[in-house]
Amino acid sequence: MSIPPSTKNSGDVSAVSPLDGTPPARLDIANDLLRCAKLAQTVRSIPDSERTEEQRAELRRTNRTNTEALRRIVADHGWPSVTLVGLDAGHAAWLIALRCDDAEFQNGVLPLLADAVAADEAESAWWARIYDRCCALTGVKQWFGTQFRNGPDSIEMYPVDDPEKRDARRAEYGLRPHPEKTAELRQRYGREAA
Repeated sequence: MSIPPSTKNSGDVSAVSPLDGTPPARLDIANDLLRCAKLAQTVRSIPDSERTEEQRAELRRTNRTNTEALRRIVADHGWPSVTLVGLDAGHAAWLIALRCDDAEFQNGVLPLLADAVAADEAESAWWARIYDRCCALTGVKQWFGTQFRNGPDSIEMYPVDDPEKRDARRAEYGLRPHPEKTAELRQRYGREAA
């Protein structure tokens, strides 16, 4: 996987958000995406170490259901852009894509999301995190250092390609510096991966 130059933007899509009071073009799709993300967040709000096996299974089912809903939206409309669904629902679509464990689907949405980023219809950080997630799921070194797993003593980052340039890439795509983000994750999750 290579990083296409079209994915880079300022990371600020607010200029095309319907801030002027104009609703998204497809409020029905926006509401579906927001409902899906909220359902997953309800289960995800319970710390992983405190989830029962039933709750873990429910989260897996919810993620699969949400992925299928997003798959249908993408098939019919392409990536859910800010103009189509608004910024909050666009963010919800990104969370659904990020949290699915279907690398084939994620790889399939990367070019669509890259086009949306290039058109200022999505945030470049969204693309970067899904790119890294695809890498982590397929055993390829990630570029931005956004994906972590449980290590023997604490969370650890999946391997990064060319780690000396990691923070420069993170900055270019609107991600916070790696040491700052890692410290936050360790404080929030302790031993658990994000």
